[in-house]
Amino acid sequence: MPGVRNVLLLLIAAVAVLASCASQADEPEATPSTVEVEGPATSLAAPSTSTTTTAVDEFIPDYAALVAAIESAMESTAYEGAALEDPEVFIATAELFCDLLREGMTTEELLAEYLDRLSDGGVVEVDEDDGLMAGVLLGASMEIVCPDYSEEST
Repeated sequence: MPGVRNVLLLLIAAVAVLASCASQADEPEATPSTVEVEGPATSLAAPSTSTTTTAVDEFIPDYAALVAAIESAMESTAYEGAALEDPEVFIATAELFCDLLREGMTTEELLAEYLDRLSDGGVVEVDEDDGLMAGVLLGASMEIVCPDYSEEST
């Protein structure tokens, strides 16, 4: 059953990403990043000192920590092992959650929408593990992928 749920998660994420892409079509493009390499020329075998800088400070989420947090929280549930089997699904969903929070959706609205889509509008029964997964995924997303929302009290 976790395989079917993973496919549903991916489909939900894909639909939401496509919807958010359409709304972002009128937004200006992001500032391009630049990379500077400092240090003397070295051979391929020797380590070199390099620094990566960007024109704008850019937060880069620790996706391995996201997958590990989800996997740890979901031990002994129907979702045990799912984050390791399909990490892309969980990363995409976490990114989607953060995008929706940035667009003004509250955590309650987000969870309600997620569970409604997971249940296919009430057609498929959502069990306790599904609800736990939704909360864990949202909490881990807010803590690791978009920490600006980690202390949100909505």
